[in-house]
Amino acid sequence: MISPADLMKRVGVGGRLVPFFKSVCVYFVAGCGATPSATAVAAKCAPILCLLLVVLLHHGSAITPQGRYARRVACGLALSALGDALLVWPQHFVAGMAAFAAAHVAYIAAFELRADAAALAALCYLPTAHYLTLLRPAGALRLLVPLYAALLATMAWRATAAAAAAARAPASRRRRAAAAAAGAVLFLLSDALLGYSLFAGPVPYKQVLVMSTYYLGQLGIALSVLETPAAATAAAGR
Repeated sequence: MISPADLMKRVGVGGRLVPFFKSVCVYFVAGCGATPSATAVAAKCAPILCLLLVVLLHHGSAITPQGRYARRVACGLALSALGDALLVWPQHFVAGMAAFAAAHVAYIAAFELRADAAALAALCYLPTAHYLTLLRPAGALRLLVPLYAALLATMAWRATAAAAAAARAPASRRRRAAAAAAGAVLFLLSDALLGYSLFAGPVPYKQVLVMSTYYLGQLGIALSVLETPAAATAAAGR
């Protein structure tokens, strides 16, 4: 039976994610819905910056496939933090969307763009295409929103395809791929909720729903870089 202390170590990956969880709590207590300011930026970006630091410290300098993957994920996290900061001010919405689009490109590079898993591609692209028919963006956003949605769906497709490809891999790799896939899908859900609230109609509890799925999504992607203490010990003992 796992003790509560051991459970917390596993969830927090040996304590490395404790700052992330604390900063998420601070955001929802003090920063959620705050008026645009440097303080609002700090509260909103802090969880992502915590994940970025953990990823960089874990594999960021390694000259290995894992290190390359970690650096691409770190690039996605850094660009996401930039997007978060820009979106605090509504007048910077397009710039913030561009930063997140670049983050998705970094994540797609991490998950690798290949012409496989056609069924998963359909599961990502077809609902996205239907979702876009519900939105009514104005002006240049009529072009930019579908382009962004295509990148987002591609990111989710590649993450889920990587998880499917890892089905027969060692358990630690399967867990990391599953974490990335879950994170990508949650990221897609977060942006879908945000987009609907902006271009279709009101979403109850929008801020809580959008930001909770967003932070969980980024956490899943970051966890795909990390190993739990138990997994690392088992690997060292082989």
